[in-house]
Amino acid sequence: MKKIICPKCDNYVTFNEERYEKKSSLFFVCPHCGKKFSIKVGDIEEVPGSDYGHITVLENAYGYRQELPLFLGDNIIGRRSKGTEIQVPIESSDVSMARQHCVINVKCGKSEIPIYTLRDFPSVSGTFLRHECLGKKERVVLANGDIVTIGATTFIVYFSDSENEN
Repeated sequence: MKKIICPKCDNYVTFNEERYEKKSSLFFVCPHCGKKFSIKVGDIEEVPGSDYGHITVLENAYGYRQELPLFLGDNIIGRRSKGTEIQVPIESSDVSMARQHCVINVKCGKSEIPIYTLRDFPSVSGTFLRHECLGKKERVVLANGDIVTIGATTFIVYFSDSENEN
């Protein structure tokens, strides 16, 4: 099953792409807003995996469990909103989470082992690492399995598989 996002309301529409030939055009009517749109089956972008780990957003009253990849460089994390440019968009109705809430920076040191740092974007409600609020402009080095809370949403940072073996 594939998920595509409605261009009008940003809700997901799912379908089984195996039933259709590559490059065939499909037409949809969004069940949420009624918008009519089309796609080509071969044009659906796969969400790329990451060699730099991921975050796992825990299920709560505002959203469901999500796994989102991390990439080399700045990973701006926040609430998904149409028109906001962020690398790690969390689907949530948690209004205490800013659209651009915090940043996890992944960079390779001299030993080619990635170093993960966390900082607040800045946000109004703050970014918490292990229940401690980060100060203004404070940057902290993350450990594999660290728990971060932004607004009322919590996620766990996991490094890549190769680092978990060390």
